[in-house]
Amino acid sequence: MKPLHYYRVYGLVLAIDRPLQSLDPAEPVAEPVAGPALTISFVEAARIRDAVPPERIVRPADDWISHAVLPDGGAYLDAPGVVEAVLSADGRHALCARGEAADPRAVEANLLNIVLGTALTLAGEEPLHATAVEVAGRAIGLLGHSGAGKSTLAAFLLGRGARLVTDDLLRVTFADGQARVHAGPYRLKLFEEAARRLLPGALAEGYFNPLSGKMMVTPPSTRGARPAGAPATGLPLAALFYLGDLPGHPAPTAARAVPLSGHEVMRVLLSSAMDDRNTTPARLARQLRFAGLLSAAVPIRALRYPRRFDLMDDVAAEIFRTASP
Repeated sequence: MKPLHYYRVYGLVLAIDRPLQSLDPAEPVAEPVAGPALTISFVEAARIRDAVPPERIVRPADDWISHAVLPDGGAYLDAPGVVEAVLSADGRHALCARGEAADPRAVEANLLNIVLGTALTLAGEEPLHATAVEVAGRAIGLLGHSGAGKSTLAAFLLGRGARLVTDDLLRVTFADGQARVHAGPYRLKLFEEAARRLLPGALAEGYFNPLSGKMMVTPPSTRGARPAGAPATGLPLAALFYLGDLPGHPAPTAARAVPLSGHEVMRVLLSSAMDDRNTTPARLARQLRFAGLLSAAVPIRALRYPRRFDLMDDVAAEIFRTASP
């Protein structure tokens, strides 16, 4: 049995049988603690494929991830050429196989995003496809589909004094009616033009992620550092901003944060689910409960603006104005 390496990420303990580059090691989990939230073991690809009935695999035309719901309630994921994974029904264990020619950094990015996001869903949580930054001890979350500009806007806000909390996967928990978010790996996924404009000093050490077509970069700071003031219990969430189109609304001509309510909030939060492949009735009911809790705890706004770099100062000013207590 291979020795395990332990890491803390998203407020959880992760155990894996090979070292990771983007996280600082944590102390091993001691008994009688319940153990890591997720344990990842690497195996031969044939072992994973033997566990997956081929007829259950869904290969969508509009998604680069193939997936399957397994007979025992677990899940199968395949990011072609990068990593395959089988997860237990409770989300506590994953068997993974690395693509033969895959960049280890791309494998790691997918483990901490797609695989861990699916594991959290299986464990009963509702992580969001979102990016978050910290301003004055509170988190501001950015929601939207891939390519909506979440990471680009986050990179701009870093240049205005914000600190990165997480990119792509946002884990939200609740305590005493307050929503809190948890720090992820300290890296951003940016298109090369945005990285060149906003984080030129980080681009030299970045690397290309072929699945997303973006560069993975580490913003200037101590590698892996948790944002200043972010406790292990997470940061209070000040507001969520949705970057995307709103049906029935005209195209924006200036930066404006529009309050959302009712069915608009539900649509935005359901479309921002990290794992949208699990559509069982029980999961959908849980998503609705989560959306109700979250919308009651924090304001949710649509952030509408023309996608132009010369307007980013106005966008940042609108965020800071509307996210103020």
